[in-house]
Amino acid sequence: MTHWKGEILVAGLLLLPVSLSMASFEELEIGITAQAMGGTGVVARGLGAIFWNPASVAGSSSPAVSVSGRLPWTSFDFTTVGVDGIVPISDSWTAGAAVRFFGGDLYTEQTVALTAAGQLTRDMAIGIQPVYCRAAIEDGVSSYGSGSAIAFNIGFQVTMYSRWMIAAAVRNPFQARLGNSGEYLQRKIDAGISYEPSPGMITAVTLSRDFRGTRLHVGQSLPLGDAFLLMAGAQSSPTSVTGGFSIEIEGLIFEYAAQTHPQLAPTHQAGVTYVF
Repeated sequence: MTHWKGEILVAGLLLLPVSLSMASFEELEIGITAQAMGGTGVVARGLGAIFWNPASVAGSSSPAVSVSGRLPWTSFDFTTVGVDGIVPISDSWTAGAAVRFFGGDLYTEQTVALTAAGQLTRDMAIGIQPVYCRAAIEDGVSSYGSGSAIAFNIGFQVTMYSRWMIAAAVRNPFQARLGNSGEYLQRKIDAGISYEPSPGMITAVTLSRDFRGTRLHVGQSLPLGDAFLLMAGAQSSPTSVTGGFSIEIEGLIFEYAAQTHPQLAPTHQAGVTYVF
């Protein structure tokens, strides 16, 4: 990466504003359907929501694997790629793993997460997710150069009257520190509710709180036939509009999402999931 690309990277992070040490650790949720619905992933179900809420994969009936990518502000210098997978280990419990990679020549981040999620009852699911994170800056900008941390994410989802769901998740509740530096991994709380009057037609409203304050997320999905799903949403701080779609063809699910930004170019996400 050339010197001017490094300057663009730092300038973009300051504009958001987000500290350099948290450039991608706060954007682990590549889950495309949830992003297209305004970032309402805490109440989503399935592999795509595994980083939003570890309980989302509880009771999965089939193994699945997903490969996806996130292109913030239409800049390849900020690209995050991810691979997720789940395997049912009983009728109620599911094991999962997720890997994220962000960075280039000057700055890199790697994240590996393991997930255990289960149905405590027919209507209540829980999940726990130990996460290993590593970051490295090679140009002397950071006080730590490179560092790693182990954090935990936990969450639950409760279905009520078959159509309503309430859910909450906490990321890094013990505020793990990155290496020996004074910089901490992000701590975040998400909570929300969703309503599904018919299969695939979901209305979701959630709140999230992190170092930037409290944000509101709203989303709507609309199935068009058996294989096509259309999604839209919005969120605050910064105010943005989201949208996307998914297409399922013989076990392969192709997904795309886009998100606007008040000052920057749109963020794009795309991925493919295979359900065995």
